[in-house]
Amino acid sequence: MTALVMPVHGRWAWDARGEGRAVRVSTHVEAGLLNLSLWRGETCVGTARLAPEDVAQLVAGLTDGLGALAARPRVLAPDATRVAELETRLARLERERTPLWRRAADAAGGWAVRKAARRPR
Repeated sequence: MTALVMPVHGRWAWDARGEGRAVRVSTHVEAGLLNLSLWRGETCVGTARLAPEDVAQLVAGLTDGLGALAARPRVLAPDATRVAELETRLARLERERTPLWRRAADAAGGWAVRKAARRPR
């Protein structure tokens, strides 16, 4: 049996829903860990560093899940289309809108600058 070597610089798996969602897997040989990172477009939105024994359990779970999927016909719930539409809209909003915290911080910063400019010297 030939061992599959994980590339140090990572491998991508793209989310079936699209919208730039992805999982990136990379190794950190120096630390003895494997890193899973979640991406939305160009932004990393979360990571998990896993020890080899935890990765082995994760791979076993993925294999079991894949086997279960292969054994059953694909059935879509009646509202699956609606959920997909809402996820697409949410992703578009996240991509196009400035987050509320950023707008509030910009507004507060602008207020402080305007107040300082009005202060008599």
